[in-house]
Amino acid sequence: MDNTEQEQLTGLGATGLLLIVLLLSVLNPGVVVATSFLWLIVIFGMTRWIGLGMAIVAGTIVMGTPGTDQLWYLERSWSVLLAGCFVTITMMFPRAVFFNRAMGAILGILFVAGVFFASNFQYWHIIDGVMNQSIMNNITRSLLMFKGVDSDFMASKVFTDRAMELAGYQFRFFPALLGLSSLASMAVAWWGYVGLSGKGLRNLNGLNQFKFSDHLVWCLIAGLLVVIWDTSDGWSRIGENLVVFMTSLYVLRGMAVVFVKTGMLFFGKMSLFLGLILLGPILVLIAFLIGLSDIWFDYRNRVRILKESNQ
Repeated sequence: MDNTEQEQLTGLGATGLLLIVLLLSVLNPGVVVATSFLWLIVIFGMTRWIGLGMAIVAGTIVMGTPGTDQLWYLERSWSVLLAGCFVTITMMFPRAVFFNRAMGAILGILFVAGVFFASNFQYWHIIDGVMNQSIMNNITRSLLMFKGVDSDFMASKVFTDRAMELAGYQFRFFPALLGLSSLASMAVAWWGYVGLSGKGLRNLNGLNQFKFSDHLVWCLIAGLLVVIWDTSDGWSRIGENLVVFMTSLYVLRGMAVVFVKTGMLFFGKMSLFLGLILLGPILVLIAFLIGLSDIWFDYRNRVRILKESNQ
């Protein structure tokens, strides 16, 4: 993702990433982004005053409010582990593209968490309960806010049932949502650090260059096999979250292909992104199939070859 010969991520692109963080995050998105940004400054340094000023803001976001419950500590524990793994991998493999380093950080945390939960599975039930309570509290607050809106639909039982159903899905798939929002959070933090530090580091490329190893398709296949196998609810949930995580990545890859193939301008890209949110299943399925088939057809390379042959 960070090849300097390709189009770099712009401020509008970073705003899109931040929007993804806000939409997908099941933890406080500001804490995750701010912690990653602080780790980058502490390890790699910062010479510009504006960057140091942003570091103070980030520190205030992370530690400004004292911890009062389990969720506060969970958010910061996850953020510190995530940022620590990302910075460590960046130091070990400085030439690796951003996506590989970020995925390495996610896998590193999963390994640590796996060992932790294997020692006492009761810890997972505690975390699961904390996340469920947090999601239900957020939905309850949202429903109370919407009840103040003068709308028969929002005050109806149908709307409440839909909201509770959404909360159920969010709870069921929170590990996948956490992984996706963490990738986007690290991307925002890295983009901000590179831009503010002035160190000449390789920044992220635009979404139209988004691509990852074709071998990750085996993660999707493994998730599908676990879901089909369906030996227990625990294993099924692991498979479902793996499928949701990988499907989301292929949807983004499909969108990247469409951006290159059609040469969309910014407003066209935003319309497509909002269409994915509002129209849902049909456009998501199309984007997923395009992203998945890109493994074999490599559409963007074909477009590049055609452009070169026409010159």
